[in-house]
Amino acid sequence: MTSRILKIAPVALLCVAVSSVFALGLADGAAKFLGSTTVEGPVPSDFGTYWNQITPERQCTWRTVEQTRGTFDFSECDIPYNWAKENKATFKFHALLWASGNPSWLRDLSADETKEAITAWFDAVAERYPDLEYINVVSEARRIHSQIGSNNKIIEALGGDNEDYKFITTAFKMARERWPQAILIYNDYNTIQWERNEGIDLINTIKNNGAPVDAYGLEGNDLIVMGTGPMKCYNPDLLKNALQEIYEKTETPLLISEYNISNEIDSIQKNCFAEHIPVFMETEYVVGVTLWGYLYGQSLMQCITNPGINCSGIIRDGIDRPAMTWLKEYFNFQEDTTARDSTIADSTISIGSSLHLQANTLQAYDVFDLNGVRLGRLRAYTIDEAVSTLQNTSDIKVQGVYMLRSVKNGTVKQVRITR
Repeated sequence: MTSRILKIAPVALLCVAVSSVFALGLADGAAKFLGSTTVEGPVPSDFGTYWNQITPERQCTWRTVEQTRGTFDFSECDIPYNWAKENKATFKFHALLWASGNPSWLRDLSADETKEAITAWFDAVAERYPDLEYINVVSEARRIHSQIGSNNKIIEALGGDNEDYKFITTAFKMARERWPQAILIYNDYNTIQWERNEGIDLINTIKNNGAPVDAYGLEGNDLIVMGTGPMKCYNPDLLKNALQEIYEKTETPLLISEYNISNEIDSIQKNCFAEHIPVFMETEYVVGVTLWGYLYGQSLMQCITNPGINCSGIIRDGIDRPAMTWLKEYFNFQEDTTARDSTIADSTISIGSSLHLQANTLQAYDVFDLNGVRLGRLRAYTIDEAVSTLQNTSDIKVQGVYMLRSVKNGTVKQVRITR
């Protein structure tokens, strides 16, 4: 069988691969994701009502999965992963290497044994989840505050750190070998307002050393201004300028990977959402936003105003806090979507019943860059053939990640092109 491709204009890769249009949660129809973390146990029944991206808080960490060396238990990690698959949401794996996620038994290993353990861990994750879309490969590893090598030999095992973060570069190369199509993320905190330059330096250093970094996750913990006066939100104009500086100096797409306003004062939390969320959603090189927990008391994030309480959530005891009310208004969210969804479903069934494509019929696939910009259309007999065609066409000049979307049924496939 043969396939043909229509002319596709080459464009520069700007953003991480996301579905060009999301169809779940508050951000239904948006070109970016709006997600949240979940904690252990079942995913809340209303999660898909609000969020189209899911990040497990600790369920997928090395410490959780391999509590005893050589014994891997992915049961808790399976829950959010399977939920994402079943609900066509975006799943982000958190995290391969993270100080807070290291198993305690690492402290007894030599550097060589630690390398063996890291390799076995990466291999186990790849075997369990070979199709991961987004991966926090290394999280919170800047020298200024990192504990990633505390009481273990992770840094030595992965090549050391002679002011070059070689151990991070090694981890990214290991990840790329196992997930050639995934979006590989470096993630860190306090990198927007307080330690911006240190974060920029790390990203540029590891990229210059060959680390295949696709995106830079900004946790956003530093978006509350505290001092001698009352707490207030980080100025949105300063925020926009900071994001622009980070993007321009790293040339790396950004994710707001941990947005939380851990404050019991409703007005402060709501004002921060109202000032920050539009900046994130309207800045082209920010791919999406993940809240660090949306249910009050169900997150590990400590409350600024009352340590010991987890108050980043925007729904408390089943009632929307003002920040959630604002968020719904911003996205023009309709609480009762049953009628709308059934209408769409009926329409789809009606159309689909009159279209019976044969196995040998060419089908159309739209090609998008990572800003959701449609570049052209190709035709192929299967999605796999469409992927192969896109990867081998000479019309795409710039390497990176692109999106294929079936015109027939909306199925989206991300495709990594190397040159």
